[in-house]
Order: sequence, then structure tokens, then C-alpha cells
Amino acid sequence: MSGDEKIDASAETWPTQYWHALEDGRIQCDICPRECKLKEGQRGLCFVRGRLNDAVVLTTYGRSSGFCVDPIEKKPLNHFLPGTPTLSFGTAGCNLACKFCQNWDISKSREIDTLADGAKPEQVARIAQKLGCSSVSFTYNDPVIFMEYAIDIAQACKAIGLATVA
Repeated sequence: MSGDEKIDASAETWPTQYWHALEDGRIQCDICPRECKLKEGQRGLCFVRGRLNDAVVLTTYGRSSGFCVDPIEKKPLNHFLPGTPTLSFGTAGCNLACKFCQNWDISKSREIDTLADGAKPEQVARIAQKLGCSSVSFTYNDPVIFMEYAIDIAQACKAIGLATVA
């Protein structure tokens, strides 16, 4: 499984760690159950992880497809920080193919469709804090596909006393 479009070698990418080389020369991405097997330049089904220079890279690190302040109950969580706002956050791409997806325009977008380039983890945390949010929620798509970015955002949030929701 892989996307038809190739990764632009000049595009900004981020290294990943959950993959391994196969005997047939392909590389298998191990981040999700899809286990995409990639040739050089190919993208996975999520479209944001792909093979470049014999490694799997992430193309959406620091690039958000949307920010929105929502009540935490919309996640839907009723007993975690009830009555507080959360900064909803996601990136382009998704490894799922839900027929009922309400975020299809975001989850199936490409990294070139992002709204914010250069959204560093610390900036996301500070924006949430400035907007009066008690947490940041990874939403709109499956956050496992941008795991490295999500972990860095979670650490930045923890450093300033914000919670995270995945």
C-alpha cells in the first residue's frame, strides 16, 4: 500500500524510528497496522510518511491542518477537565479510510494543504495557553501517523502545565 505521488526530495522532512528494511529491498513502515512496504520515494497510505534516502520520514512535522478551540466535552470526554477549553489540533493525512469520516477534507489532505507551516511544538503549547486552554487535543485524523510531532507537542505542553488528549 502506498500513495501514487512521490516524496519531493527537496521538501522538509523529519526522521522516524518505527520501520525496518525487508529482504526484497523495500522498507516497511511499522507505525500502524497497515505496514506499508515502500520503495524509494513512495508514500504510505497515510500520505505523510514515506521512504526517502532509505529511511521512513515524516512530511508533516511542524505543519498543522487546523487549530480550533473546542469544549473538552466535544472530544467526547465528560470526566477529564470538565468545562474547560481544549486546543484541537491535527495535521494532513490519515491511515484510516472511515466511510463516515466527518473530517475527510482534512484527513485526506496532503501536507501541501496545511494551514500553518512552522508550528513548532513549543508554539502550539504557548498558543493553547494564550487562548486559555487547559489542554491540546490531537484530532481530525489518527495522531499515530504524526507520532514524533505529537510526542514533542505533548512534552512541550507538559513543560508548561497543559494536558494532552489523543
